[in-house]
Amino acid sequence: MRPSGPTLNLWQLSAVTEKLVNEKKAQLAGEKVIINLKELGVRKLLGTGSISRAVQVTVGECSESALKKIKDAGGEAIVTKPAAQPVTAK
Repeated sequence: MRPSGPTLNLWQLSAVTEKLVNEKKAQLAGEKVIINLKELGVRKLLGTGSISRAVQVTVGECSESALKKIKDAGGEAIVTKPAAQPVTAK
């Protein structure tokens, strides 16, 4: 499954998380879901909406509001901007 467009909102991520796990495009690590959005063609994660499940996402760019909401849900975002060292928000 490839989410449409280079950006994805939190509500969209929340809506497809289970499907990604079922299709083996995301993995479970305890209660946390590990998703590499870069591999799915997503360039940036935006903060519109909410997420209630703990996720670990890898993405090129992530808005501050998305980072905060992911952290508040018990997850983390690994942001890998081009030509920069990966930055982990926990």
